[in-house]
Amino acid sequence: MTSATGSPESYRSRSEIVFSAGFTMVELLVTISLIVFLMSMLAVTFGPMLKRADQANTTALISRVSLLIDGYHSVTGNFPSDGLEGRDVITSEGTFLTGGAALTFALTQPLILTEKQANGDIRVIGEEPAIGEFRSDELSRPSDGDAEARQILDGWAEPIHYDDVSNGDKSFNPQDLGETHLDWDDEIQVHSLDPREHPQNNNEYDLWSHGSSGHTEEEVIEDLIKNWQGGEE
Repeated sequence: MTSATGSPESYRSRSEIVFSAGFTMVELLVTISLIVFLMSMLAVTFGPMLKRADQANTTALISRVSLLIDGYHSVTGNFPSDGLEGRDVITSEGTFLTGGAALTFALTQPLILTEKQANGDIRVIGEEPAIGEFRSDELSRPSDGDAEARQILDGWAEPIHYDDVSNGDKSFNPQDLGETHLDWDDEIQVHSLDPREHPQNNNEYDLWSHGSSGHTEEEVIEDLIKNWQGGEE
């Protein structure tokens, strides 16, 4: 088809289309490159900020849980069992709990108050409401559908550790592997050695999070967030 001036209008239209399409593709590539650059800059800028926020949240969590444990001790006269000293912690569905999972159970279930009789029998003398409450994002999912089998999670959604060392060295239980965590698989998950060689809060309890590098191949002891001062004592 020829225009009124005799020029090949169809040819001109195709050239314009090719030029327009090519320009749009260049714009698209530039836009994608710009987005990738901005995302990398955001990661560099906000990554450390997010890490500090998770650290602050975990530090606050460790302090809050410590207060709850102290409250438990005030009511019962004992620290929550970690399920590792022959005092089994078992849910109503029969799940055995240890470490942080045993602590979570103790703090979130009603307190059954007992009294030891002269003949050695244990008598129930009352019941108190649960000591602690946690948001859903602070707890792991129920293990195998058992609503009572859950764990308190740190700022990185990793389970915290708890060791009842109220009997000193006798009750010290190194937690080198992930056996105290619910649904843990050492063949596919990473767990570092226990950062302690002996109790840090003798005759009380040790509570800690692995921190930002926890449960990774790059875990470092400096990331530890704990309820004792300084390094390993």
